[in-house]
Amino acid sequence: MTLDARRAPRLAALALGLGLLLRLAYCWRGAHALPTTNDFYENIALTLLHGGGYGYGFAPGVPTSGREPVYPLFIAGVYAVFGEHPAAVIFLQCLMSAATGWLLWRTGRRLFGEAAGLAALAAFMVYPQSIYYCAYFFRETLMCLAFGVMLWASLDWGAEPGDPAGERGALWAGLGATAFGMANSALLPACALSGLLIWAVAPPRARLRRFALYTAPLVLAFGVWTVRNWKVHHRFIAGSTHGGEEFYRALLVPPDEANTPRVVEILSTDPIIQSGTLLPEAERNAVFTKAAFRWIGDHPGEFVSRAVGGVMKYWKLWPYRMTTYGHSYALLVLVSLLSDGWIIPLGFVGLWLFRARWRELPVLPACALAMTGVYGAVHAVIRYRLPLMQGMILLSCAVLSRALLRLKAR
Repeated sequence: MTLDARRAPRLAALALGLGLLLRLAYCWRGAHALPTTNDFYENIALTLLHGGGYGYGFAPGVPTSGREPVYPLFIAGVYAVFGEHPAAVIFLQCLMSAATGWLLWRTGRRLFGEAAGLAALAAFMVYPQSIYYCAYFFRETLMCLAFGVMLWASLDWGAEPGDPAGERGALWAGLGATAFGMANSALLPACALSGLLIWAVAPPRARLRRFALYTAPLVLAFGVWTVRNWKVHHRFIAGSTHGGEEFYRALLVPPDEANTPRVVEILSTDPIIQSGTLLPEAERNAVFTKAAFRWIGDHPGEFVSRAVGGVMKYWKLWPYRMTTYGHSYALLVLVSLLSDGWIIPLGFVGLWLFRARWRELPVLPACALAMTGVYGAVHAVIRYRLPLMQGMILLSCAVLSRALLRLKAR
């Protein structure tokens, strides 16, 4: 064992400890007013715990499919064990983010060596968005952990037949994909594309078994959720009833007028929005989805233009201006340029530079392609790329590590 290999676990523990302290400190600053109402996840969790079923709780006994179940169930489980203390959720999210960093280190050291793995861990543990979302009731921290499991587990998909690591990797990746997709059904194409790549990565004699192990938990979970939605709404709903409205609103509002006062004016004068909001949620989702595709059919060129712009927006190096950040916008831009400003460009360089090694980490290019395509076409929000950023951090650190090694060799 080399000196570097002996020191690596200690350095990793140090990075994890410091990163965890940063997360706890940031969360502590807002402990007097923990934000628990984001997107009504906590409402669903509390309604479940109080015997009202899976609903928002605004009207007794009215169920919902507006939010996929993984994150509300996580909150409900935490409250069931620790009591209805939001700080318990926040604390566990800090631990989950640290666990994501640990998985990233394990993945990185195996792919690119100790130096790149430790650099990726250190970068992730101080990455501003990974710290920020620990403090809020958003699903991103849980999704980052699920995606981290997928990345790490996919390293073993190419193991030789008879090696149990291949089957374990497929099953762990399937469980991660299930949590990933059941937290946000817009990620289902990314999960499906990742699963299909097992056929390209696994040895022929092991393909079917590993594909089955990957897809079984995913199909079972979505099957149960879809059957439940059919019984509740009498409609086929594999994801949520929120997507149609979000898609239509994103099409209705021109990109240069998003996050401006014009949004309220546009939405308040659209007849479909006005009539659709009065419908039951499943019917509302169907109406908005149909209207969205009708808009695309009427404006095909504009939709393509917007989709291209959406891809650019999805990978933008700094956040767009909003009034709800709770921080100085100038400070957010500066912090973003100091982090995303180098991670994203070098990450894309790494995607190309290490393209011959995509077979070793197939989940990353698959999810990067699928998520960029889906969100670019539907609704590009910088927050939605956060799970992918751990992969971009790893690639950017691998690029830097390679460059330093070449400089030393001169």
